[in-house]
Amino acid sequence: MTLPEKLKQFTPYPAMTGTLSARLDGNESCYPTGLADEIAEAVRSLDLHRYPDPYAAEVCSLAERFWGAPEGSAVAGNGSDEFISISLSALLPRGGRLLVCDPDFSMYRFYASLYELECVGLERFNGVPDVNEIIQKGQYAHAVILSNPCNPTGQALPLKDILRIAETLPCPVLLDEAYMDFWEGGRHSALPYINRYTNLIIFKTCSKNLALAGIRLGFAFAGEELRNVLLTVKSPYNVSVLAQAAGAAVLRRPEWIRENTRRLCEAKNRLYERLSGWARNSGALVTDTDTNFVLLALPDAEGWFKYLQSRSIGVRLIGSSLRVTAGTERETDALMEALNNR
Repeated sequence: MTLPEKLKQFTPYPAMTGTLSARLDGNESCYPTGLADEIAEAVRSLDLHRYPDPYAAEVCSLAERFWGAPEGSAVAGNGSDEFISISLSALLPRGGRLLVCDPDFSMYRFYASLYELECVGLERFNGVPDVNEIIQKGQYAHAVILSNPCNPTGQALPLKDILRIAETLPCPVLLDEAYMDFWEGGRHSALPYINRYTNLIIFKTCSKNLALAGIRLGFAFAGEELRNVLLTVKSPYNVSVLAQAAGAAVLRRPEWIRENTRRLCEAKNRLYERLSGWARNSGALVTDTDTNFVLLALPDAEGWFKYLQSRSIGVRLIGSSLRVTAGTERETDALMEALNNR
């Protein structure tokens, strides 16, 4: 069997598997949901022999309410990754140009290659891209995609810059706000403006501060025209009844989500402070972020990555840096003990 030539360039996503004593690699919530009883009660009455609501109306309405989005703007998906993928496949022609701000979430380039798009790279400086350069190069692109705050740099563009990009460019602007809630409570989100800027699609996830990475639930928010496109091209029953019920149970408790967000920010600040003290004596550089992770740049990052793996501690290797997710006090203690004893 002859496979397409393009498949030769792909490798599986480097997700860690197995049991680790400290999971600091995936940017998930280090704290469990705390709403297990509410989720169990919601699941207990489900008709598992029926297909799910194809529009996921209830959980979409709750998501709009929680994130302050216009009514009727949300579409639910199998994680926000699903909408990143189908947005690129549906909105760009084959061979179309996608403007990417490097470094950024690695799946943007993966999906672009899968759909045979041309990626036009734009370099970030001090973790953020040049807005004027985005606008200049975006005039010749079929779409622009960026995360804000950025994964992996952890830095963010002010709302006024995001709105300027959306207002100026004629092409779709795909904005990934997976980490927005960690940045001053999400007050810099562009969600309230999606009806004004009809080329804007915003992605949200339940995998971070909602502590629901395991159910694979995310959302895309857009004005009427682009929302209808997403509804048309997504799979008809893309979000299971289990995911819809669990997501709705948590989104009905916004006070719990805000408290978990606060705890995760505290955990990130604790991690940053402890790594900063260690870095002063080790030749490493720690970068604080507007997210739930920090970046640790250090000599022989790959060697440190493998060493931490040998100590049952998972982090993410990104170039010459380690991306370290905020963990529980026990996980942070385990990390620091390992760092101090190599």
